[in-house]
Amino acid sequence: MDTAAQDDRALVEAVRRGDRAGLEGMYRRYADRLYTYARVLVREPEAAADVVHDAFLTASGRIDQLRDPGRLRPWLYAIVRNECLRQLRERSRSSALEEAGDPVADTVDPAAGVNADQVRELVHSAAAALNPGDREVVHLAIRHDLSSVDIGAALGVPTNHAHARLSRARSQLERALGALLVARSGSRDCPALAGVLDGWQGRLTPTLRKRVARHIDGCATCGLLRREQLNPAALLSAYTAPGFLVVADTVWPRLADSVWPGSPDGGPAETSDGGVTGSADGGVGPSAAPA
Repeated sequence: MDTAAQDDRALVEAVRRGDRAGLEGMYRRYADRLYTYARVLVREPEAAADVVHDAFLTASGRIDQLRDPGRLRPWLYAIVRNECLRQLRERSRSSALEEAGDPVADTVDPAAGVNADQVRELVHSAAAALNPGDREVVHLAIRHDLSSVDIGAALGVPTNHAHARLSRARSQLERALGALLVARSGSRDCPALAGVLDGWQGRLTPTLRKRVARHIDGCATCGLLRREQLNPAALLSAYTAPGFLVVADTVWPRLADSVWPGSPDGGPAETSDGGVTGSADGGVGPSAAPA
């Protein structure tokens, strides 16, 4: 068993015993990466923070449903995903998940010796042009380093299905990267591409991605440009470099107070006989996840 799995087992057992250090350790270890994942699905920072809060309430209350404590990480991702989908359904925003785009970044010249931040921007912008399913799988695999087995557990699908989705998503991301690179630098050399990009504001949408990719497939000039500029391995490797968005210090006090109410610092409140009020199970969120 690897060290990470051993640590997860220890955290799970601590939560099951009602030890505050167990839930806090689990939260400190996974909250930021789960928040980053939630931002992919629900977009808004405050909504993603609420997802993380509710997901850890669910996890603490249903920890006995986790049959294999070594599988804590994909179990938490599954809970977060269920909570995100619940929020989206409640707000009738399923269509917004498909239509919303990431903020437009400054245009990058791929031929100008881009730095690591610019490379990550390229991959992020290309990922934003994928369909929601492919974009989610790309984030789980490349940004969060989940295996096909863990992705399957998080999405609630068989491993072979998750592997097939991951293969498709990687292929679509590479194709989107090629389209984005050529779109940003090739229109001055190809009038036909300039026509495809007429009125383009800099953000690659799913529709424009398909149009540019089809153009590249049939254009010798743009096809050569894509082959010369695109190095998927290097670009995807750079995409894993940035740290996860930070939420741990902002949500933990609220979560601790939800689990152990009555104490000013969010800790367990002592009773007159020295006991502790509240339960380590805490409140239970609205959605559960498979073990």
